[in-house]
Amino acid sequence: MSEPFDAGGGPAKLREQAEQLAAQQRQSVAPPQSNEEVMRQLHELQVSQIELEMQSAALAELEQLKNEFESSRDRYAQLYEQAPVSYFSLAREGVITRVNVAACGLLQRDKNQLLGRRFEQFVAPQAQGGFRRFLDAVFTSGARQVLEAQLFEGEAGGMGGMVRIEANFDAASATARMLVTDLGDEHARESALRRAFVILNSIREGVLVTDSANRIISVNPAFTAITGYQAEEAIGRDPSFLGGGTHLPHFYAAMWRSLHQDGSWYGELVNRRKNGERFVESLSITPMRSQDGSISHFVGVFSDITERKLAEADLRELHRELDQRVIDRTAELLRANQHLQLEVQQRERAQEALRDAERFFHATIDSLTDRVLVLDQAGSVVHANQACLAFVGHTPRPLQYLEFCETDPRWQRSAGRELSAGIRAVIAGTADTFALEYEFATRSGPRWSQARISRFLGEGPLRVVVAHTDITERKLMDSALRQSHAQLRQLALHLETAKEDERKRISRDIHDELGQNLLALRIDISMLSARTEGSHPRLHRRVGAVLSNVDTTIKSVRGIMNELRPMALDLGLQAAIEWQVGDFRKRSGVACRLLIRDEALFAAIGSQVEIVLFRIVQEALSNVMRHAQASQVEIELSSDACAVYVVISDNGIGITPQQQRKKQCFGLIGIAERVTALGGHFEVGMPASGAGCRLSLQIPLPGAGRPAA
Repeated sequence: MSEPFDAGGGPAKLREQAEQLAAQQRQSVAPPQSNEEVMRQLHELQVSQIELEMQSAALAELEQLKNEFESSRDRYAQLYEQAPVSYFSLAREGVITRVNVAACGLLQRDKNQLLGRRFEQFVAPQAQGGFRRFLDAVFTSGARQVLEAQLFEGEAGGMGGMVRIEANFDAASATARMLVTDLGDEHARESALRRAFVILNSIREGVLVTDSANRIISVNPAFTAITGYQAEEAIGRDPSFLGGGTHLPHFYAAMWRSLHQDGSWYGELVNRRKNGERFVESLSITPMRSQDGSISHFVGVFSDITERKLAEADLRELHRELDQRVIDRTAELLRANQHLQLEVQQRERAQEALRDAERFFHATIDSLTDRVLVLDQAGSVVHANQACLAFVGHTPRPLQYLEFCETDPRWQRSAGRELSAGIRAVIAGTADTFALEYEFATRSGPRWSQARISRFLGEGPLRVVVAHTDITERKLMDSALRQSHAQLRQLALHLETAKEDERKRISRDIHDELGQNLLALRIDISMLSARTEGSHPRLHRRVGAVLSNVDTTIKSVRGIMNELRPMALDLGLQAAIEWQVGDFRKRSGVACRLLIRDEALFAAIGSQVEIVLFRIVQEALSNVMRHAQASQVEIELSSDACAVYVVISDNGIGITPQQQRKKQCFGLIGIAERVTALGGHFEVGMPASGAGCRLSLQIPLPGAGRPAA
């Protein structure tokens, strides 16, 4: 391929160029016009061939870029070796593992004579202890350390001169990197400085030096070649003018933190040239320190790696595209070769799976204890399991199930016609499901069942599934449970009646026996008090105290009698409730309003209902006083021809449904049981005001029908 091409456009542009070259080649080759498939395959082969050739050329170019990168890396290594300052790398025990040429010149030894020896051997004896502590601090803290020490006589020119050692810890190699500066030979420093300037002016990497305020004071020619800025345009400015806002502030904050903590920073930056073009650079920053250890300058060395980054990205994309095309074409060929075989195998497997599914379906529903039928759109039985056939007593033969439901006399209370209507609704689509509980006469007696009808949604003709579940045992249990509940309510009513009778008897006995005795005792004590008033003052005071205790006891006895059965009940329900309301006001201080819509209702209430209503009002007011925190209570009594209605409401904190369901809520449970035992209805709600609690109940009158709930 001698035609030029652009490999930087990515796989899409590479494909477009290949299409153009293939079109040019097809103009010189005239394939038969009647075979379109051959033309398509020829076109694909030509395009693939051109793509491979172009990809080979691109790979060759990328290989060249790789070689240039390795050459740049070698130049970095050469810069380290030929640097005008002395570099040492020391292991934990102080053994020299790496040196450069300047380091060999400083100690006047060949590299082979230095490697493997302890650096401490070249330090004057009086400074060796300080050097060991210095090296231990470098490895222990990992922070940058500075030390000035004297070399052994015969080293550094034979005079045992002073050197400045700056060291930091390299975690990657687990070594201490040391920069050693000779402080004793001014001529040698000037010579090394001249060599450094020659090297900086000749290398291809950009170098800039800033002062401690981060203002540029010097750049080399490579800086101008990479960025486009002349030295006079850069000197005096902050290096951040090259960034142009390409990095966020926290990036630079991390860089400065690394410089101060680790003593150096290395990374990649995206900067802008003078013409506005962005470029990627690999940057290394090292601080320079004065004799007192403070930072005096920063030296930055960078190189332009934009082409390398682009080449790496293009190479990754080309490899990914090529791998994907190989995978796609291989898969296409495999699919084409296996297509017919797979179709045959899939058809055979589908038929076998269908037969297995049908056998599994029949075996499954035959093993069920429920009676299951499958009907078609006309209502005829497609399949019925063994439980269904055994229940109905039919031998396996074609059966029209809808006709069976409508005509068989064993269906009780027209349940068969109702079931038939539900099946027709499901078949017609007016209902998705239908359920019915029915009674069916069998040889062993009537049986209760529940029928559930549903549509089978799938490919093929419509199918309706009818499942019958025997619920005879459940019905018997429900009936027994209802009977048990009724007996329990009767027992509870009887116990309440017996308890009220016992309270009435005890209250009368207390009134007749204890009350009379206390009254006689009070009369005697009163007479004694009158006789001792003038003659025995001290005895008179004691008699007065006893008389007060007797009065208190009489009041307590009256309270006990009222708790057992208020005497006001003998005057009627209205008087008893009015007394209860008055007593509630006195004891709680809460305003209580009694509203009676029709006083004639008390004449229609029997004695048993009177006791129940009084106890309900008594329990409700007790709950208000203990729990409601209310300031107002209202009791409303009304009636109609069917029932007596009682509403008790307050403006307190109310009661939540969770509190109503608590096991300890015996007051409300007792009210509900009393009302239910009399055939009434009880409800807990909230007043129209939205705050507080509202108890409403209705009890049917004797001889009246059940009122509407």
